[in-house]
Amino acid sequence: LNAEHAALKEKKNKEKTVDTLYKDAILSSTRGGYVHDAALAHVRFADFLLSEVGDTQEAGYHIQKAIKCYNNWGAMAIVEYLHNQHEEILAGSSANCMLTRG
Repeated sequence: LNAEHAALKEKKNKEKTVDTLYKDAILSSTRGGYVHDAALAHVRFADFLLSEVGDTQEAGYHIQKAIKCYNNWGAMAIVEYLHNQHEEILAGSSANCMLTRG
């Protein structure tokens, strides 16, 4: 919730603060075994990156991580929704991964 609150507030260094808070939420949810909360934090962070920062590559990474979490949790309808909703970003992320590996 702190990350969501920071994302809505107008303040200096907003991007850095929000980045840190989302990453903290993802890490603590993952460590605590709350896969669904980690997935949601990945999705919300990706939404922030797309709408406020314009970073499609980083957003694609977090969408992929959310899909993996939701898949592990068994939420296949959400996995399908995310694939459909972010098809172009995911295709771009896959292309970028292939370029950096090869």
